[in-house]
Amino acid sequence: MTSKLSLAPLVAQWEATPDTGVKYQRLAEAFAACIHSGTFMPGGHLPKETEISAALPVGLSTVQKALAQLVEEGLVIRRRKLGSFIAELNHQVPEVHVYRFRDPVTGEEMMPFTRVLRVQRVPTAEYGPLLTGFEAEEVMRLDRLVWVSGASPAYSSFFMRCEYHVDLPGDGAETLHGASYHRMLWERFGIRTAQVRHSASAELLSRHACEQLDLAAPHVGMIWDASEYDRDGRLQIVQRFELPRGHRPMELVERKPGL
Repeated sequence: MTSKLSLAPLVAQWEATPDTGVKYQRLAEAFAACIHSGTFMPGGHLPKETEISAALPVGLSTVQKALAQLVEEGLVIRRRKLGSFIAELNHQVPEVHVYRFRDPVTGEEMMPFTRVLRVQRVPTAEYGPLLTGFEAEEVMRLDRLVWVSGASPAYSSFFMRCEYHVDLPGDGAETLHGASYHRMLWERFGIRTAQVRHSASAELLSRHACEQLDLAAPHVGMIWDASEYDRDGRLQIVQRFELPRGHRPMELVERKPGL
């Protein structure tokens, strides 16, 4: 039987985590910090809930709520009769899909393909309220085509903080084709999506979208925005989709990412 993880790092991280008044969230954040830093490695066996409670100034119910949140976020897994363990990396990495497509015949989920068209630094002021939540003068913008087999593409603009832009080997945008920025943000910076806010409207598609989708401008389609926030309520990603009339139906994913 493998030895259980030491609680000393968790106690130290608890003391270093700001007190927001909600103990179970503070404990969950302390746990997450130990996992992100590599102090608690994948496969590590957590002590019993009563032992965690005894080591910290929290009750058993607080420990249970914190662990439930970590399970929900994919950081911890529970095994019947064995206890709680740090999730393996392939379970921790959030394959976040805030949208999805289904095969109209089989109903099965279809994996989208992406092709990056350009990457640039842009001023947030040019986009009005769409990007004000970043509270930054500039962000990185990635323009992409997104499609599934047998369907015409949609045009996507992916906005993220400049400090989190990940440079991949190679000089051109083609090195980013098919890349998952959610995965990169998690692996490099420990950032994962905790909440998504959607909005959609029928509007004129942008000039660049019309050019890339081979549409005659002006063209009225659907513009759908998804703003993604981390567990602290900080805006980390904005995705804007521009879909032409007659495009394959897109489903918005309501379940929490990573589940």
